[in-house]
Amino acid sequence: MRSEKEMMDRIIEVAEKDERVRGVYMSGSRTNPNAPRDIFQDYDIVYVVTDISSFREDRGWIDVFGRRLYMQYPDAMPMPWEEIDTEKSYGYLMQFADGNRIDLRLATMEYALEDIKKDRLCRILLDKDKVLPEIPQATDEDHWVKRPGEKEYLNCCNEFWWMQNSIGKGIWRGEITYAMDMLNLHARPELMKMLTWYVGVNRNFSCSVGKCGKYLDKYVTQEEYQRLMETYPGAKEEAIWNSVWVMCDLFDEIARKVGDGLGYDYNKKEAHNSRLYLDCTYEAPRGAKKFYMVRRMRAKDVEQVAGIWLEGNLDAHRFIQETYWQGNYEEVKGQLAQAEVYTYEDDRGILGFAGISHGYIAGIFVKEKMRSQGIGKALVDFCKEKYPELFLHVYCKNRKAVVFYEREGFSVEKEQMDKNTGEKEYVMVWRGSRLNG
Repeated sequence: MRSEKEMMDRIIEVAEKDERVRGVYMSGSRTNPNAPRDIFQDYDIVYVVTDISSFREDRGWIDVFGRRLYMQYPDAMPMPWEEIDTEKSYGYLMQFADGNRIDLRLATMEYALEDIKKDRLCRILLDKDKVLPEIPQATDEDHWVKRPGEKEYLNCCNEFWWMQNSIGKGIWRGEITYAMDMLNLHARPELMKMLTWYVGVNRNFSCSVGKCGKYLDKYVTQEEYQRLMETYPGAKEEAIWNSVWVMCDLFDEIARKVGDGLGYDYNKKEAHNSRLYLDCTYEAPRGAKKFYMVRRMRAKDVEQVAGIWLEGNLDAHRFIQETYWQGNYEEVKGQLAQAEVYTYEDDRGILGFAGISHGYIAGIFVKEKMRSQGIGKALVDFCKEKYPELFLHVYCKNRKAVVFYEREGFSVEKEQMDKNTGEKEYVMVWRGSRLNG
């Protein structure tokens, strides 16, 4: 591999011998005092020339730089939306057989004078006519993290949380390529933007995290960086879901800190509701006919869910001493924490829940003020989507519950005695169409 001196000598020698080349300047990582040095650094070079067309028409002239493995003419293959004036600027990307790479651009003097102003990492290497501007000592200040305005910050948050909708439905449908693109091409840029601002807040917006955040590991904690790495999944459904959870938690945490640091109000409700809808999407059985605002209960929900349980039992089972339910309250809280429990929640909060295990419904409860609004039915229907057969116990005296379950297609299989209360209860069963033939 040719040394840096050998490469630079060759770049200058070619320019000095060619009368069409009037100046040379360099930018990029090799002029950045803060960029780490390694064997893969490019030589980002601009030749200021009198006539671009004579170079462009002679494709063999670049052979002077060495033996190439492969190359690209980026301005000869523009994207449909790009407008490129090849009379003012023209590029060559060259990978050499010895491992070096030169990204060379030809530019008119007019183009060069404007280009140099844009980047304080420029270093003038040759100026035959003494017309190129003097450049202060190279600095990467132009690439430092920029402080976002409040609207930019809020737009970033909104875009990130909105994209979770697309990611979730993509995974649920099994459309892995779509889900991965939504994750990596739309949600991830917002996460990286927020992490960049986080570094800016912590470093007084006086550093650069590099292209694509490649220096982030130098500015965030090891734990934060590890969590970022966990947001890059393999192309398996559960792996993508796990990465999405990590991404959401990381974004939520960092966005709050950035908002606090900048004095901007983070939209916590937007974040909560987006995550709620995503959780409900994850729990929706594949092929479900309806979407339910039902998600698996979290540990932090136990107190609230247990309160709904107590309220519901005291109201529906007045034929049983209140002390029975109150005495079992703490034990039930412990059982809830270990059980398979699904909560019905929308923008008003947790409104009801269902406890279920292997088709056995341990209980469905709805907050008193929210009853007769379809929440109980939604919880039952959700259970029907998950299991082909359901069964439950209901006290015979709880006529409202018996009528409700009968209306939902349950039938009484037998009557028995509840040994804990001494009350008669029904065993009611629902069988889906697959079991009914």
